[in-house]
Amino acid sequence: MIVLDTAAVTPLMGGMAGSGMAGGMGGWMFAVPLLALLTVAALLAVGLVGIKLLASEADDGSDASEPDETPVERLQRRYAADELTEAEFERALERELEREETGGTDTGTAESEPTEAAARVR
Repeated sequence: MIVLDTAAVTPLMGGMAGSGMAGGMGGWMFAVPLLALLTVAALLAVGLVGIKLLASEADDGSDASEPDETPVERLQRRYAADELTEAEFERALERELEREETGGTDTGTAESEPTEAAARVR
């Protein structure tokens, strides 16, 4: 039978505790999970900021109902998109120019949008 001398084996086991952790993990026991949590939080924050930046770049503001578009610009855009014929564009442009000259008051005799163009859009 083989007899092991404990004095010869003890140094190979890492000292008196056997696993080499006689002092414990110390502060690392709390630092490692905290560091992992902070890393995950930072990655989430970077991801959210990136998504918001991509979403804001995708929104170019080319909405058809832009509030800063004047009625004349709207007519020009609709004529360029073939929503209005040349005659409809000229009539609507004359109405808008008359409306601007009178200070924005509408006489109520003319329609604000030609019915033929409205029917084609639908």
